[in-house]
Amino acid sequence: MDDRNRAGLHRRVAVAAVGAVLVGIAGCEPGTDRDTGRDPTQPSPELGVRSPLTGQVERDRTDVERGGRDEASPADPSAVDAQGDRPARAIGDEERVAVLQSSPVGARAVIEPTEGSDARGEASFIETDEGLEIVVTMTGLTPGPHGIHIHENGDCSGPKAEAAGSHFNPDGTNHGAPSSAPTERHAGDLGNLHADDQGNAELAMTMPDLELQGDRGVVGKAMIVHSGEDDLMSQPSGESGDPVACGVIEARATG
Repeated sequence: MDDRNRAGLHRRVAVAAVGAVLVGIAGCEPGTDRDTGRDPTQPSPELGVRSPLTGQVERDRTDVERGGRDEASPADPSAVDAQGDRPARAIGDEERVAVLQSSPVGARAVIEPTEGSDARGEASFIETDEGLEIVVTMTGLTPGPHGIHIHENGDCSGPKAEAAGSHFNPDGTNHGAPSSAPTERHAGDLGNLHADDQGNAELAMTMPDLELQGDRGVVGKAMIVHSGEDDLMSQPSGESGDPVACGVIEARATG
């Protein structure tokens, strides 16, 4: 074949190749992959959304092969620090246990009025190194002193909370003042709280021989406020009158 024929053949081959390319481009619909017809903006079954501008597919592929991203997902609120700028490590189980163990152990009673009474309040109980710290706040009392005791049953049913039973007295001792030795009073003898002219009263004390749970535990018992003053010596309960409010003592977290 002479030089002119070879040159003509080369031109025909080049034209044919260009035509094939143009036909292929025309056969592709805008917005689809030529080989699969898949919309590239839709998630890939394996690699996620393709970003033609950032090469996200390549990063996704790397993440899949690596077993997940190294940085925390912003969809997890616990993995973002207070400024919301950089990921922070979530609290682990051991840290949660440590937080719970460092929280004070306590109990609480919601004190409700008995029949015909307006007295109500609440009491909190926290174990300390010195004993059981007890704080009581009341409203709706008549002005003056009111006997207050822990009773043996955690049940306030009955018009005058009769189901609460007698004073909490695990040692079988006589009634007495809270300042007396434990052998000379009931474990549930808390003395009196004093209401002001508006009927409000507060009491804060620490009982060294009481605890939340155990033989001298108050959880599951009842706290009762009485209509009158406890004289701290009359048997069996100090002649403090009928109950005007009662609440069951229940364990709770205080931290």
